[in-house]
Amino acid sequence: MLMHMKYIVLFYMIVTVFMISSCTYGPRMYEYYSEKDNYVCATGTVTGIRYNESRDALYIEFDNLDPQFSDHNFKIEGDNLSIVKSNGIDDKLKLGEEVEFFSATRYFGDGYVMPIVGITVDGEVLLEFDEGYENLLKVLKDEGYN
Repeated sequence: MLMHMKYIVLFYMIVTVFMISSCTYGPRMYEYYSEKDNYVCATGTVTGIRYNESRDALYIEFDNLDPQFSDHNFKIEGDNLSIVKSNGIDDKLKLGEEVEFFSATRYFGDGYVMPIVGITVDGEVLLEFDEGYENLLKVLKDEGYN
């Protein structure tokens, strides 16, 4: 019985530590994305294009990334998605096309998808970096990450 109780206490301690550490995750993410120096201009070949079920995020997968990132999946959401859609991304972005985009290189854990805050397709700017950067910070604030 005493041994069983020790495992229960240990379990609750681990869960508590995990929950407390995850509470600081959002502010660190906001702080990281607030620094413009953390963003790079990258190029990659499009290997996948899809919307999520609610069509409020566009996911783009790349190969041949330069520079290299921790992952090859990226997303566009919020006002940035509205902007690229109004600029014709659905017609202009094609599989196999080389694209220039802006993102930050830090990966925030398993299942995390890095945001695109600027994108150029076939020489046409569909989302300016400065506008995309400000819109991402707005999304993070709205989600309570600041």
